[in-house]
Amino acid sequence: MRQILHFSLCAAVLVGMSTLAHAQYGPANGPYQPSAVDHLVDQVHTDLNAGYDHWKLKKDDRERLNKAEAKLRSFAQNWEHGKFDKGDLDDAIGTVQKILNDNHLTGSERDALSQDVDQLRHMREAYDRHEIGNW
Repeated sequence: MRQILHFSLCAAVLVGMSTLAHAQYGPANGPYQPSAVDHLVDQVHTDLNAGYDHWKLKKDDRERLNKAEAKLRSFAQNWEHGKFDKGDLDDAIGTVQKILNDNHLTGSERDALSQDVDQLRHMREAYDRHEIGNW
């Protein structure tokens, strides 16, 4: 009887932990799993590099974008360890969006970067709705 109780307790703890892990990152294979967020940050990098080849940005704006990308990398690293740093994410989203708006950038490179920002915003919104993250 004691073994059954012990086994039941262990099973309950495992189920509870898996539920918490699921809640942290959202559904398995979903867009907020750490690997998917890493991929999105890599995509931002790729899209910025493509844009740099076409846009005429001031040195200050390019530096701001580089800092925003560094904040995204920091965010992704923290997220991999279960910490949602909304400050880093918000700063990066705001910086990229401001430069997109203020420089009147055009072309498929701008569209790709704008889509990246939209995906980042969706992640922030999912966090605000308590779909992901620690509460």
